[in-house]
Amino acid sequence: MPTTTLWLLRATLSLHAALALTQPVSAGSYLSGNFDILATHGNSGVLLIAATAGWGAAAVAYIAANRGARWPLLLLVPIVFIAEGIQIGMGHQRNLAVHIPLGVLIVLTAVLLAAWSFTSWARPQRRMTQAAPGEER
Repeated sequence: MPTTTLWLLRATLSLHAALALTQPVSAGSYLSGNFDILATHGNSGVLLIAATAGWGAAAVAYIAANRGARWPLLLLVPIVFIAEGIQIGMGHQRNLAVHIPLGVLIVLTAVLLAAWSFTSWARPQRRMTQAAPGEER
């Protein structure tokens, strides 16, 4: 179970990062004059927040099943979810002074979280068991 939940977490964080990376591409296309892409950019934002809910659920399963690092997930699940909600609101209001820098932070966080999930810090810690008398560990 520990490796299953870690791989589920990795998959959902990687999907979230991939979706986050599509946002600046569609924004750049819009700024280059492709005004039809704005609807796609907005819909992708909704998918991104759904992906956050997905990796949040995977994080809960991972935390419940493992003794791996918990603080990044406990801290970042609500922060990223709230930030993405604010991001969608700022986008609808065309408040680019908040929308663009917040988008940069969301993309950076998504990529760093996905990368973190593949490091040794994310792996579950081995549980130490006591050896029976006369046995080596």
